[in-house]
Amino acid sequence: MKISGFPPDEAQITIGGCFGVFLRRAVPGHTAYGVARGACVPAVAALRGELYPRGDTSVDHFVVGGVGKRTALAPISRIDVMYMLPPKLAATKAGDALKVVWAVLKNRFPGTILTDDAVVVPQDDVEIRVMPAREHGQAFLIPGGTGVAAPQAGGWIISNPVAEAATLRLSDSLYGGRPRLLLTALKAWRANVEATVSPFALEQLAQEFYAGAPRPYELERALIDFWAWSRKRTPCAVKPPGGATPLEIGDSWHGKAKAAYWRVTLADHHLKTGKLIDAAVEWRQVLGPAFPVPGETPLRSLPLFKKKTA
Repeated sequence: MKISGFPPDEAQITIGGCFGVFLRRAVPGHTAYGVARGACVPAVAALRGELYPRGDTSVDHFVVGGVGKRTALAPISRIDVMYMLPPKLAATKAGDALKVVWAVLKNRFPGTILTDDAVVVPQDDVEIRVMPAREHGQAFLIPGGTGVAAPQAGGWIISNPVAEAATLRLSDSLYGGRPRLLLTALKAWRANVEATVSPFALEQLAQEFYAGAPRPYELERALIDFWAWSRKRTPCAVKPPGGATPLEIGDSWHGKAKAAYWRVTLADHHLKTGKLIDAAVEWRQVLGPAFPVPGETPLRSLPLFKKKTA
């Protein structure tokens, strides 16, 4: 797969070559995204068959999150679906809307569970997170869960996945695809070390980081500088594109960001002294087993990342 904004596939004789291999392992291909969207079909069909009258052609769902914006990690293990409830079932409280979706899906799909912000349907090696939604102007209301700051009345928050995707595409076009690559690497780091920061928070921070960047960054340098910058930037509240509900980003993950910063600073030192293998080992400790070490036996099996990664 050709990865925009990063070196072509090459022998792993430079750290750039190692990153090129890492990205080809970490970024899902077109087929993987197609399969992920197809995995949602049974749950969506069950909801439509139960909640909408026959012949109704209303658009009833959107695939959002990492799959919708094509920022997921390979192998894809989570698919977020926003399901539009028909007007007759437009519950006032988010909890009631969740129970409507859960009531339909729990008997059709064994293992379905109800959480505070979604109904989770297990399908083979992936989980489908179905969020009931209501229209709200040009955006949507979705359940906010218990840990979201300033929820709307009834436990809803405002989300605009169309604006989010458009903003990410614009950022990518302005900076040669680098924000999306930075986000991929940050998601791999998050999954590898189990950092307590959401993928959506990393997405917002990555775009803001590049918006203020004085020069184009190669990925390895962007990561080093991002971990230093982000610890100064947070905790903070940011307003997602097209949304009105602030996203609170805390600092509980700062310790792991600091540890990553010092590891990759050591990797940079190794490179300056000609120790490519030692540098690659440090990067693997940060980004996980998908990052190659020159001379190793190529990976033959997946998954490369922990499950429940958006």
